[in-house]
Amino acid sequence: MTDAIDQRSFRRIIQRNIALPLVMGLVNVAVFIGLVVYLVSTMSWVEHSERVIGDANEMMRLAVERQSSSRGFFITGDERFLSQYEVGERQFQSELDSLMKLVQDNPPQVETLKRIQAIHALWNRSVDEVIELRRKGADYSGAIQAGKGQREFDETRREFTSFLDIELALRQQRSAAARSLTAVVVGTFLLFSLLVSGVLAWRGRRELLELSGTYDDALRQELEHTEVLKRQVWVRSGQRLLAEKMVGQSSLASVGQATLDFLANYLDALVSALYVRDAAAGDLRRVATHGFSHEQASGGSFRDSEGLVGQAASSRRTAVLKDIPATYLTVTSGLGSGVPRNLVVLPVVNDDVVNGVIELAFMRDVEDRDLELLELIANSAGGFIAAAQYRERLQETLAEAQQLNEEMQVQQEELRVANEGLEERGRALIDSQARLQSHQAELEQTNTQLEEYAQRLERQKAELVSAQQSLSANAARLEQTSRYKSEFLANMSHELRTPLNSSLILARLLQENRGGNLTDEQVHYAQTIHSSNSDLLNLINDILDLSKVEAGHIVMEPETVVLDTVMRSMREMFSPIAEGKALTLTITRAPGTPGTIVTDHQRLVQILRNLLSNALKFTERGEVALGISVDGAGEIRFEVRDSGIGIAADKLEMIFEAFQQADGSTSRHYGGSGLGLSISRKFAELLGGRIDVVSEPGAGSVFTLRLPLDLAMPAAALDPARAAQQADVLTAPQDAREALRATGVANPVAQANGGGQGGQGGHGAMLAKPIADDRDNRHRPGRLILAIEDDLVFAGILRDLVHELDFDFVHAADGSSGVALVRDMQPTAVLLDVGLPDRSGLTVLEWLKSDPLTRHIPIHIVAATDHIAKALHLGAAGYTLKPAARATLEDAIRRIEGRLQHRLKRVLVIEDDTAMREGIRDLLTNETTEIVAVDTLASALENLNLVDFDCVVTDLALPDGTGYDLLETLAADPARALLPVIVYTGRALSADEEHRLRRYSKSIIIKGARSPERLLDEVTLFLHSVESTLAPEQQRMLRTVRQRDDIFEGCSILLAEDDARNIFALSHVIEPLGAKLFIARNGREALELLEQGHKIDLILMDVMMPEMDGLAATAAIRKDARFMRLPIIALTAKAMEHDRIRCIEAGADDYISKPIDIDKLVSLCRVWLRQR
Repeated sequence: MTDAIDQRSFRRIIQRNIALPLVMGLVNVAVFIGLVVYLVSTMSWVEHSERVIGDANEMMRLAVERQSSSRGFFITGDERFLSQYEVGERQFQSELDSLMKLVQDNPPQVETLKRIQAIHALWNRSVDEVIELRRKGADYSGAIQAGKGQREFDETRREFTSFLDIELALRQQRSAAARSLTAVVVGTFLLFSLLVSGVLAWRGRRELLELSGTYDDALRQELEHTEVLKRQVWVRSGQRLLAEKMVGQSSLASVGQATLDFLANYLDALVSALYVRDAAAGDLRRVATHGFSHEQASGGSFRDSEGLVGQAASSRRTAVLKDIPATYLTVTSGLGSGVPRNLVVLPVVNDDVVNGVIELAFMRDVEDRDLELLELIANSAGGFIAAAQYRERLQETLAEAQQLNEEMQVQQEELRVANEGLEERGRALIDSQARLQSHQAELEQTNTQLEEYAQRLERQKAELVSAQQSLSANAARLEQTSRYKSEFLANMSHELRTPLNSSLILARLLQENRGGNLTDEQVHYAQTIHSSNSDLLNLINDILDLSKVEAGHIVMEPETVVLDTVMRSMREMFSPIAEGKALTLTITRAPGTPGTIVTDHQRLVQILRNLLSNALKFTERGEVALGISVDGAGEIRFEVRDSGIGIAADKLEMIFEAFQQADGSTSRHYGGSGLGLSISRKFAELLGGRIDVVSEPGAGSVFTLRLPLDLAMPAAALDPARAAQQADVLTAPQDAREALRATGVANPVAQANGGGQGGQGGHGAMLAKPIADDRDNRHRPGRLILAIEDDLVFAGILRDLVHELDFDFVHAADGSSGVALVRDMQPTAVLLDVGLPDRSGLTVLEWLKSDPLTRHIPIHIVAATDHIAKALHLGAAGYTLKPAARATLEDAIRRIEGRLQHRLKRVLVIEDDTAMREGIRDLLTNETTEIVAVDTLASALENLNLVDFDCVVTDLALPDGTGYDLLETLAADPARALLPVIVYTGRALSADEEHRLRRYSKSIIIKGARSPERLLDEVTLFLHSVESTLAPEQQRMLRTVRQRDDIFEGCSILLAEDDARNIFALSHVIEPLGAKLFIARNGREALELLEQGHKIDLILMDVMMPEMDGLAATAAIRKDARFMRLPIIALTAKAMEHDRIRCIEAGADDYISKPIDIDKLVSLCRVWLRQR
């Protein structure tokens, strides 16, 4: 095509047909731009004339209005008519100045305006003289009749008329010039353009027709090339699709059928057959057909050169038969029958050997591209056939080997029986030899034969012994592999948990921000680190659980399980997650379902937690429901239903495999390891039940856990080592566990495990919704009372009472939401119930009083049970027992209001030591606190009778009495029975004295190094002081005292740990609590520190250390009688069951696994230090 085109002619055409019109266009643009510029200039002068005419008319109008105003004054004498006259003068002068600027390019018009200005000034003087006469009451009518001022006004009118006539003439002249020039330019341009365009069109059409012929030839060549490429793409696509279809085809029949199905679809072959060479007989046997009738499909085998099939195999050439006879082959269907028009017989080759023939019949003509594709795939099909034949031969060989193995086992059994029989015969022969020695000569030949047979038996026995040894070696290798697996899991647990331990502890310390020097964003980073490490820890625990189940180390421990408790724990655990995703979480128990079952509580909760967690994870909208009902005789059903993404039917079994999910993208989008369902199914089987699932993609899923109502447990199944404890902490003595539970109110471990008392009055099973309140419609700023009460009727009564007392009211039906509302809304006061559905109200009280943001808020307890002493000790402002009279509640609220209105709080300090008394005054004094300090009991009672105090601080030893006398006096007075009293004494108290004081005093503080900080903390608690309003030094002291713990104060703790990261993290946990920490890098250093005579109160012993590990060190410590009762808590990164047992057997009192939970470790230390 390039040679056929004259490049010079083509460029000339391009230049003439593109460049010349482009130049013409540019000329046109230039002409039109010049024309437009001229027209714009002309229009601007026309507009200029319009403005001049408008301004002249406006000046004439102002002159007429001034004349009319002056006449009105002459007639009426009313001065109001002169206002328009005077205003018009200023406007007239302004318009005149503006008009002179507009016509400054026209001197005659400027002269006209100057004459108008002069005449107008004469008119002004004449009118002013007449106005003055009118004001004086003189004869002004004569002046008017004489025409004074009228001549000047008429002259002004004539000058304006002349001025306007000139401007109108100029405007008309400019418009006419613009119209004539535009007509000439446009006409000339159009005529020239038409002439040039006609010439270009005639020349261009002739040359383009010549080029068109050349391009038609080139286009035809391109189309032919494109057709060739399309045919090649079609052929290659067919070859690729056939290869894809062969994937997964294992048998010869499936390979043949897949090949024919592909050729039928891709080539529109109506009937086809595949013949494969039989390796044994050598003939071609039909193995697959397509489109054959039942009669045609039977039979079909050919030898080489026999028929078209055999001829194609022997000649190795493709045979194409066109217009085959009508009787050759018939194609039938349900609607009719027909005769193929063409037939193709294709030999299939592999490694230069024909191993099959494909026969195809078409109703259409066979095209060249069909034959090209068939030739191309002949080798591929041959390879697929050869591979299938090889797989079939391999399967046959495996079957034969299995059969031979079974026959060998039968022969071995026969040989064993024969051997036993021969042994018996040998004994008989020996007996016979003793009795028949005379026949020895006759039996020598028989003995020789028996010896040969015995030798054969010995050889067979040796072979059997060799086989048994091989089996024993295999068993030993399996046992070794199992041991390696256990050691690997233990080492993996250690290697992963050791760095996780320090990461979790340090992230938790950063999250607490005790120094207050981190930003909210940095605290959020720490929370994210802690959360991510916790997820990794959960994954490690899941892997270990799965390993324990597979190894058979998990033992179920049946116990009576209260279903309402399980429902409540699930609701507490997952309600925040559901609310965060705007999902509806429903947990119900069907009528007729028993309230308790006997099963393993820990494993049941673990299964339900996994099922609900998955349901919430994979549900974006809608609801998640847990339903409990009885299913048949002796079974209970837990049904978890969701409206999530669903699971395909072919994936329902796969999701229960370890590390598997329904879709590879699921883990990337939703997260998760795929272990939860696998572990849950295995736990369900160990509990005697099963897990079923029904699901459809996009329609949600239903997981059903079926368990027996009573899990029978044989006594022998109980593992005494596991009976100690299943959690990370085990074998703690009973009093230690009771002490842990006793600290549940302030212990975050108990909180994390769902600690806290259940609700009373049947509220524990379902969390109620709050009643209508004022949270979104506040009317009383600074006057808000928040009630945390699960009894909705009583909450309504409180709301009405609070509104009557002119307070806003907000309601929370459970402790968790109540704490959140208090922190968020900062109410004036809180009314708190003790029996809440999710946790004890005393727990809520301590949470609020331990938080610097909420501890200043007065909290009044309203409860059905008597916890007065505990509540007041925790900082409650008052206590009312239910049922409470309306007047009692009203009085309690008014007392709170009265205390709040008196912003100045009074504290009475009773101390006989002058220096100590003044020190306490300086410590407690601030802008909102008045300190009254006295030195005798009499002065104290006198002040108490005169003034109301908010808190009393007293020493026990006073000159005229004791602190006990004061406490008993206050307790006997109902008006002062609830007055907070803090005993601040320097003497050590016996147990009886402390018990006696606890009956009256809210707090007992022994004077010491840290006692001022504690005293300040207690006083601010009972005064409900806002911590942020205190002096900076007082705030610092409060932060310091909260970082320390009385139990740890002055204690010495030995930490045996070789990992520097864990030493760093644990030291930053323990030392701020007030304890002294000794460090040992291994067990030998720990023993040396003990031998040096250091007074150690507690040992934290890591298990895996160099030189001497923790187990050996613990055993060595227990051998020394001095340290038999020294508490030792084992720390290990391994979480296998035998590790726990080994720690306890070595002498450890308690056990905690890494990564270490800070709160759990502190609680354990607190328990053992208290016992110590």
